[in-house]
Amino acid sequence: MKVEWINPFIRAASHVLGEAVAFDRPQLGPIELQEKPYTTEEVTAMLGISGVLFGSVLLGMTDAVAQQIVDRMVGQSVSFNEQLGESALGEVLNMISGSALRFLESAGYACNITPPVVIRGKGAVVSTMERQRLVVPIQFPGAELLLSVALRQA
Repeated sequence: MKVEWINPFIRAASHVLGEAVAFDRPQLGPIELQEKPYTTEEVTAMLGISGVLFGSVLLGMTDAVAQQIVDRMVGQSVSFNEQLGESALGEVLNMISGSALRFLESAGYACNITPPVVIRGKGAVVSTMERQRLVVPIQFPGAELLLSVALRQA
């Protein structure tokens, strides 16, 4: 796993969460390499990457942060457990990943994304199938998200 593959995701996440979701002043925590193949956040949006690179991108959060994102994306209070709420969470990850893949493509890494899935429930385990993940905490006033990228070159 190369750090150069995660930088586009970090830039895209900061931009999308700041512009589209209207979180102010994103602060990035230290990048951590996780050897464990799983995450156990309360809510995790996940999608696959295929092409020159393949793997997964995950955006983990608490129920409260998921609700904040949905409220801001939809413009009104809609439960993140409803179809519209899940769609909003998936769209945030789509926007982040689509933007990141444009940067990667310009660096010679042409890739595609799969439709996102949203996993809910404390204690759910999401495996990246023993791929190492680079994890970056993204903190906003009153909110923290964990951006995880697990990629390999095909």
